[in-house]
Amino acid sequence: MNETQRLSLGGVALGIATLAVLLVALAIRGPAVFGLVVLAVVFVPLEKVFALHPQKVLRKGWATDIVHYVVNNILTTAVMLVAVVIVGTVLKALVPDAVRSGLAGMSWGVQVTLALVIAGIGGYWGHRATHSVPVLWKFHKVHHSIKEMDWLAAAHLHPVDQAFTRSCAVLPLYALGFTRATFGAFLVFTTLQAIFIHANVRLTFGPLKWVIGTPEFHHWHHANQPEAYNTNFAGEFPWIDLLFGTLHVPDGVRPERYGIDDDVPQGYLRQLAWPFRSTALPSPQLPPPAPVS
Repeated sequence: MNETQRLSLGGVALGIATLAVLLVALAIRGPAVFGLVVLAVVFVPLEKVFALHPQKVLRKGWATDIVHYVVNNILTTAVMLVAVVIVGTVLKALVPDAVRSGLAGMSWGVQVTLALVIAGIGGYWGHRATHSVPVLWKFHKVHHSIKEMDWLAAAHLHPVDQAFTRSCAVLPLYALGFTRATFGAFLVFTTLQAIFIHANVRLTFGPLKWVIGTPEFHHWHHANQPEAYNTNFAGEFPWIDLLFGTLHVPDGVRPERYGIDDDVPQGYLRQLAWPFRSTALPSPQLPPPAPVS
């Protein structure tokens, strides 16, 4: 058997394995398909009417990103459960009962607001760590390999990376004893926000761009341009980047290109395995953030 035949058989085998993983995930997450359809109905026309960059709806890698969308949440949840059981239980034991009682006595609206702020700051530092700690960057660079930004690109994540950054946001809430309803509101808000800030839209939001995350803000985080490296780590609130000196939203200017310079493997399973390869090293174009004064 020659090299071409071996590569062809390997591609077929990976395709079958990916389809099997997708079908298992669909059996577990049936509503995910409905959610995907609803999101497509909202964002595809929005990105056509207000497109920032001209690109196809079925752009390169769209099928792989659908697999990311359907499968990753299952893997991420599994890793997060381990983190909550091990780390969360220890952290919860360190929080005084009086603190949890005080939170429980707050109104639901105040709880949600406080939870978003705490989780936003935790998520910021978790995300920032993925750019400065080499082993974390190896997983996070899967997300930064996106070269065409759109709403579906939000799902283009390695589950280990997603579990880490989400745990940084969720573990403080668990330790402090926030209610399940608050957790639910936080997860719905952050999920929709993540999809929105990746959207390929040219819309601007005036002064709101300093308060809540928008595509205008987050696209700079994905820009493959030196002035944008290590900026805009916050997922939901740009004022957190302002607070810690990493905000970059130049007025009236948008990124010209996205992604990283590495050769990125194609296909879901290859991208899942990519961080574990010895060649998947931190990119020299993303140096550690400067110390905060």
